[in-house]
Amino acid sequence: MAVAGPDGAGPDAAGPDAGRARGPWAAHRRRAEALRERHLFAAEVLALYLALVDVWEDGWDAAREEQPEPRQLARWAAERTAPPVAKATEAAGPRTLAAATRDLLGAGRLEELLAAWLAGGELAPAERYLARASLHAPLVALADVGAACAGDPSPRGERRCPDCGGPPQLSFRSHAEDPLVSGGRRLACARCGQSWSYSASSCPCCGETSGARRTVYSERRAGPVVGRGGEDRDNTGGAGAETPMFPHLRIDACASCERYLLDVDLSRDPRAVPEVDELAALPLDLHAAGCGLSKITPNLMGF
Repeated sequence: MAVAGPDGAGPDAAGPDAGRARGPWAAHRRRAEALRERHLFAAEVLALYLALVDVWEDGWDAAREEQPEPRQLARWAAERTAPPVAKATEAAGPRTLAAATRDLLGAGRLEELLAAWLAGGELAPAERYLARASLHAPLVALADVGAACAGDPSPRGERRCPDCGGPPQLSFRSHAEDPLVSGGRRLACARCGQSWSYSASSCPCCGETSGARRTVYSERRAGPVVGRGGEDRDNTGGAGAETPMFPHLRIDACASCERYLLDVDLSRDPRAVPEVDELAALPLDLHAAGCGLSKITPNLMGF
């Protein structure tokens, strides 16, 4: 029996994947394709992301079928998903990343690297990329059945994922029934992809609650500027202002820890897919870096 996707559309019965579940990335694929055409500066990043989606769909299906034990997940991913991730990276990624990924695959330490990422260890950028890309599909698949990272010793808490202990990648706000009220804020896990509710007035890194220590950078006209509420007004208040490139994104920064993450307001763009839109927001990351800020968790591509 064909399994419907997350958007309610079942696979084409005549296609090669008829009867197979393909994971939760249908909307991600559509959004990445749209943003790749819209933002040429992010085309290479999104092309690699789309190549990885193909790998993740196969890995998600295999993980759901085989149900690897959480404590064996690093070994399973090293054998099953890392080789196709390396192949996709070589086909669609930057040469330096492809070469580094190929070297890591042949070095014989892959299971160790993946286990380190699962345990919250610090890895070099190429190591972190390969670990995240290789583990993403099985972690999402196991999270769907409540088995992601079972027994993982990573710390839990309101600023860490309650399912796997992973750090936040980004925050997003859901649709609100009242257009004058922002939707509830949620943090998205950088490891297993789950999300959890979190206060809109607290720093997701250090917990700072003082408004004087927290700043929101929202884009108006030529680029991001300092603001507290992400207002839609432009700098001059006059007519004819340029349309912001990322009207639904903000930099949520903290002066206490000098860290930030990107916040996605789905009420401003219901088509947004937080994981994909965050990857495409390179100018905002560059602006944050120019302000002396470091992202709480670099995304899959290292930004």
